[in-house]
Amino acid sequence: MSHRIQFAPIRIALVLTLLAVVHTHAVAQSNRNHPWIADAPGEFVRLIDQGNVKIAVDDDRVRKAGKSALTLFQFFVDYDFKFRHQLLGYDEESMTWQAKMVAWMDQPKVRLEHTICLQSSFNPASPWETKLLRHEFDHVAISTDPRLTKIIRRTLQQRREWVAKFQQTSAPNELELRKNIRDTVVAEVELLEQLIQSQYDLLDKESSQGLSEIEKRDAFFRGLYTVDGLERSKYKLDTQMKAFVKDKLNGTASIKEVQGHYLFLRP
Repeated sequence: MSHRIQFAPIRIALVLTLLAVVHTHAVAQSNRNHPWIADAPGEFVRLIDQGNVKIAVDDDRVRKAGKSALTLFQFFVDYDFKFRHQLLGYDEESMTWQAKMVAWMDQPKVRLEHTICLQSSFNPASPWETKLLRHEFDHVAISTDPRLTKIIRRTLQQRREWVAKFQQTSAPNELELRKNIRDTVVAEVELLEQLIQSQYDLLDKESSQGLSEIEKRDAFFRGLYTVDGLERSKYKLDTQMKAFVKDKLNGTASIKEVQGHYLFLRP
C-alpha cells in the first residue's frame, strides 16, 4: 500500500445556472439593456445592483414555460482550492483506487446574475407599479437574501474531508484528483441551486404565480432560511450548519435586515 501526501493550490472557475421556472443555459439576448432598468425607482435599485438584474423580452421562452414572465438566475463561483491527499491503495472488492482527501477554499468570489424575461405584449404605462414585475423581483429578493449569501459562503469555505474512489486500476494522477475535488464542489453548489429553486417554486405556489397576495407575507419570507424552512425545502443540514442557521442567521439583528430586504416590495 502506498502513501503520499500533497499540498497544492487549484484555481477553478465554476459556473452553474439556476432558473426560476425552467432550467436552461440559453438566455435571451434581445433587449438585455431594457430602458426600464435605467428608470427603476430608487427602492428597486438595491436589488438590481445586488442581483445584477437585466430585463429581456423573450416571447418564445415565456410562452413555452406557460408563464406570464420568468426570472432566470445564474450563479458564478471563482475560487482557489488547497488540498492534501493520501493514497490508500487499490481495493480489490470494489475494484477502485481510494484516496483520503482534505480540501478547503480560499476566499471564493460569488456573483449572482438575474435576467427577467417578459413578453413583448407587456408594456404598461407604469411597469414598476405592476403586480407582475414586483413578483419577479420577489424572486430576485429570495436569491439575494442576506441569509442565503452567508449560507453560500459558509458552504463553499468549509473544510472538506472524504474518501474518494476512482474506478481504475492505476493510482489517480494529479488531473484526476483535481477533477474529483471539482466534482465534489459542483455537487455542493447544485444542492444550493436546488434550494433556491425550491424557494422560488414555493413563492409561485403561495402567490398563484404572482396573481394573488401571499398570506402573512412577512412571515413567509422570514421563514425561508430558518432551520424549518431549509428542511422543508429538503436542503440537507448537518449539525454545524443547523447551529449556524439557528444562532447566526435568525437573531434580532438578522431579522431586521431581512425585513428591510423584502419590505419595499410589499404591494
